[in-house]
Amino acid sequence: MYETFRPRSNFVWAGISIVLITLFAANSFLVNTSPLHIAVELLICAALIGISIAIWIKPKLVFRDHVIEVVNPLRTELIPYADVIDLETQWALTIIHTQGKTTVWVAPASGKRKWIAEQRFGMLGKNVPLSESRHNHSGSMSGSLDSFSGQAAYMIRERIKRLH
Repeated sequence: MYETFRPRSNFVWAGISIVLITLFAANSFLVNTSPLHIAVELLICAALIGISIAIWIKPKLVFRDHVIEVVNPLRTELIPYADVIDLETQWALTIIHTQGKTTVWVAPASGKRKWIAEQRFGMLGKNVPLSESRHNHSGSMSGSLDSFSGQAAYMIRERIKRLH
């Protein structure tokens, strides 16, 4: 069974952008009197909707049985789990494999504010540690499970562990 990784927020952003583009198209009908001008603006709207779909809806990360399918707006790549060398989560998830590097558009590093607050104020009001080692871990914001890149990297690592 395949599992697809795509944040739900991508659908929200796609919806917001398509609504704004549709409002622009409606404005074109209300304001313009020239059919040629309306047609040009509708072509622009169609192109913008296509770009919105390519940026927000098309990208995904599909976990298959033995390969990772990385679907980006312009390219789809299949990477066998056995070929994965390392995972970087600095700005977005980058899979380093035997054929090169692949950046996963659908897994950007996010959650910065939450990670900073957790690192600075995590012990205030909850889970006061009883020993030094309980909460003494530090990691990058992009590698934490609060970011999409950290979640996707975790899912890949778990599948690689299962295969070995």
